Amino acid sequence: MGSSVAAQRGLRVDTHLLKFSQAWVVGLAALAFLVNQPAIVVITAAALALSALAPELGPFRLLYRGVVVPLGLLRPRVVEDDPAPHRFAQGVGAAFLVAASVALLVAHASALGWALDLIVLVLAGVNFSVGFCAGCFVYYQLGRLGLLPRVRYAGGFRWRGA
Repeated sequence: MGSSVAAQRGLRVDTHLLKFSQAWVVGLAALAFLVNQPAIVVITAAALALSALAPELGPFRLLYRGVVVPLGLLRPRVVEDDPAPHRFAQGVGAAFLVAASVALLVAHASALGWALDLIVLVLAGVNFSVGFCAGCFVYYQLGRLGLLPRVRYAGGFRWRGA
């Protein structure tokens, strides 16, 4: 999003909170796969869904703001940006993990369930390591196609890099 549009709307994002959340998603998705524990997939799906639907109640945000920042482990890095694409990406990740949970626990389709878990792991890992948010990119593309109410990026998708 162009900084002038974000500034006009007063939209801000804490990039360190985003990285902190991505690190947790990567860690939990990897742990679930490595120890073959679908319950961890369910927990991660719930955390992402809550973060997307009620950001102030998101468990990663609460841990970040309640423990990590007060202890001085990370400092907030707030930039002008629209949080909507990031929430959309969290929602997509949650949807994939809900589908993974159903596949693992209800349908007993373990290959599909773990594949969906690994997709979330890889995409969160790419975002964490090189700063490319696939969900944000999809958000922008859907907006360009008129499938979302409005696109908040000015001039197109911008990859910030790591």
